[in-house]
Amino acid sequence: MSRSDEETQEPQVWRVLSEAGLVEIRLDEFTERIRDVKRIVIVHLRELLDFDTGIKERESAAYSLGTLKGLELKVLENAAKPPDPSEM
Repeated sequence: MSRSDEETQEPQVWRVLSEAGLVEIRLDEFTERIRDVKRIVIVHLRELLDFDTGIKERESAAYSLGTLKGLELKVLENAAKPPDPSEM
């Protein structure tokens, strides 16, 4: 992918993130939003497993779930921790 392709795709990425409601949320809301999306993906994955669907869609849903979990862990890891009273 060339630099000009990346520059063209960047506004599209921001548009998609904005439409998904992920750009202008507070950091403390981000983890809960990720959990909401994970619940939706889990329900969809269960539906895919109940029906005779192609393996690609099931793999994609499962991969998305793993990615969301990784993102959730990163956000929790980097979240501001309350100050330690012993350090005051």
